[in-house]
Amino acid sequence: MELRGSCNGCGACCNVLVLEQSPDEVRQMAALTRVLGIPSDHIFAAEHWRPLTREEATALNPFYTSRLPADAHLYTCDRLGADGRCTVYEERPLVCRGYPWYDRPPREMPLADPECGYAVDLPGCPG
Repeated sequence: MELRGSCNGCGACCNVLVLEQSPDEVRQMAALTRVLGIPSDHIFAAEHWRPLTREEATALNPFYTSRLPADAHLYTCDRLGADGRCTVYEERPLVCRGYPWYDRPPREMPLADPECGYAVDLPGCPG
């Protein structure tokens, strides 16, 4: 298996973001970690990510949204500039830094855009 590429700055992965947690859970985790003084992506998400309906997400990124589970918690980030680039790139949280595979091995999965700079060669998979 070979990991290829890097971020091409298209911003597609920031138009529609997916978390396992609901907006209420994000706010609760942000409040808890803030009180405990623990740095947390939930604090960033609670402050800068806005929940999206499926219809809003589809309007922002139909390619990616159509490939996500129907029950996914969808968000968008207010730190995405008009040019599609992150306005806080150097300070972005781990949830953003880890895209697309995070702490898991590279694998075949839906990327945010067909022209995403990340790719992986898996045995038996086109790509």
